[in-house]
Amino acid sequence: MNSEDRALLDNVVALEGKDLTHLTKEEKNIFDTFKAREHEFGIRVEVVSEAPLADVEQGTSPYLINGLEKAYPNQIVIIKE
Repeated sequence: MNSEDRALLDNVVALEGKDLTHLTKEEKNIFDTFKAREHEFGIRVEVVSEAPLADVEQGTSPYLINGLEKAYPNQIVIIKE
């Protein structure tokens, strides 16, 4: 792993537990860059919504479900594969 990849990995690990909807522009760029290359690192980055599951399951359209998920915190979680 080169130093650039190591820095990217360190930066994304620092994002764990943060709310995706409240990231700075720089943090969002780090998240997006890593997400596009996560398969290279053997680590998966997931976003877990705190939206009530019952409300999401009753959503009748992707637009409604997306709105519900954006209304609640979306925590970044790192999963080692």
